Amino acid sequence: MNLTLPACSHIHIWKLHIPCFRLELERWLERLSQEECDRAQRFLRLKDRERFILSRGGLRYLLACYLNCAPKSLVFEYSSYGKPSLVMSHDSLEFNLSHSGAWIVYAVGLKVLLGIDIEQLSSRTYLKSFRTRLEGLIEHCLTANEQTTLPVSYIDRLEGFFKYWTLKEAHLKAVGLGLSYSMTDVEIAWLPEPKLVIPANIAQAPTAWTVKLWYPTDG
Repeated sequence: MNLTLPACSHIHIWKLHIPCFRLELERWLERLSQEECDRAQRFLRLKDRERFILSRGGLRYLLACYLNCAPKSLVFEYSSYGKPSLVMSHDSLEFNLSHSGAWIVYAVGLKVLLGIDIEQLSSRTYLKSFRTRLEGLIEHCLTANEQTTLPVSYIDRLEGFFKYWTLKEAHLKAVGLGLSYSMTDVEIAWLPEPKLVIPANIAQAPTAWTVKLWYPTDG
């Protein structure tokens, strides 16, 4: 399959629902490099191995469709903070991926810094035993202004926190810093759509950012 590269400043978002592809692992494994195959075999838990094979295989397949090449021919390199990029490829091609629970998501764009994050809340996060940990995360990751916007109700508070977390992590992945940068030095406002009012303070970063919340669904 051939895909047309996104227009400048546009981003394509793709999703992969892991349960739909569990029976095709061997085919996806064939797309990986030898190093990735070796890494996959080191996972002790089957679900971790499945997620790794599908996330990396999906990334290779997707980028190969854009670049009209064999998935296995792609060579990746990584920044000091772990952000992947392609070696000797389209200089302006940007991509990012994230996975959580049963979902893997990808973002692809041209000449634009981009990041994507997904957080699928597990059943245990809804237990009251998680309450103390949640309050610690709120204090550690959200600014004072952000904390005041969270509801009192535990469920609403939990889901509100993870909206902030997802947007912040996606932004920090876009600038290549990931969780090495303090989340309290980034601030999101809701007006009523999310807006990045204090971005990460790094050289040569854009002065204006667009942030979007998106919920993948089956199908």
